[in-house]
Amino acid sequence: MTVTPPGTDTTALPSGISLSYEQTVPRDIAHRRQIGEVFVVDSAQGSPEDFYLAYEVPRAHSLWSDHPGRRYDMLATAEAARQSIFVMLHRHIGVPVGLPFTLQRVALRVTDPEAYAHDGTTALQGHVHYRVASREDRGSDVVSMTLEGTIFIGGRRAMTLDADLAFMTQEDYDVFRSFQRAQKPVATAVLTDASALAPAVVGRENPKNVVIAETGETGGDSTDAPDTTRYLLAIDRTHPAFFDHEYDHVPGPLMVEGLRQAAVAAAVRSGAVSSPTAFVVGCDAAFLDFVEFEADLVLRATAGRPDADGRVPVTVDLLQFGKCVVQGRIELLANLQATRIHGE
Repeated sequence: MTVTPPGTDTTALPSGISLSYEQTVPRDIAHRRQIGEVFVVDSAQGSPEDFYLAYEVPRAHSLWSDHPGRRYDMLATAEAARQSIFVMLHRHIGVPVGLPFTLQRVALRVTDPEAYAHDGTTALQGHVHYRVASREDRGSDVVSMTLEGTIFIGGRRAMTLDADLAFMTQEDYDVFRSFQRAQKPVATAVLTDASALAPAVVGRENPKNVVIAETGETGGDSTDAPDTTRYLLAIDRTHPAFFDHEYDHVPGPLMVEGLRQAAVAAAVRSGAVSSPTAFVVGCDAAFLDFVEFEADLVLRATAGRPDADGRVPVTVDLLQFGKCVVQGRIELLANLQATRIHGE
């Protein structure tokens, strides 16, 4: 039986496609260990290139509900979309569970900020439509893939997503990772003991969800622009969402949250936005290397000025061992601030 969740407009789905919101998919195909971290609830294939996946993010999720306003977190839909990629690959395309693959580039754009408004009583629900724009195979194995996605909240087209994926065998992955680590001064690296910023500085309420800290340096680097701000990525490997399971490298969702928090803090500090609750409407990230746990990760953020639509671009790079490992750009909507729940 197909159950339509409250507020979901099924007319956004094409004829012949139905999605159920009865239960989550098996956690292994969503790459989650904890059942409560699985957001994908159903999937269907419309054509050899088109796939539809339903999701629900819990209202009381410890990370994605941790913000002071009555707007869903844009990166909560991004996490649901990320999990949807895994489900699509394993359930419909035939990629084996456990086969290593990497997200090399992702671009997210909010097309309807008002789709993220909510009354405080409804879970974040909707569906993702993915189209395989290109695919390279070697024999029966997938080598690379480019996805074009649209994320709906209820029946509203809320966000677009483009992503590039690369696949390899477990043996190739192990050899590659060993070679990579051998090229880095991992054994002699020293981690800076830094305290995370106050939650209010980055638009959070729970201190556990703050992932950036002051570097303790003054003056920045000679290569930085005058208005560039540097932060450290603060890694808590007990965090229940970012570290749902073990990793041999720093996970992508944690790094993207670091990009977002550094962008918000830098934009407020520069005066480009007036509040750390400024709404995120864009996120680009190119992952250039695997990121190691043993050495400091420095976020370098430079806020621009609002464009004609009020979008503030913030360039945010992540550096390790003096090299850029993630090139990022966050866009904030300067004039769309979340309405406070507390103290209304």
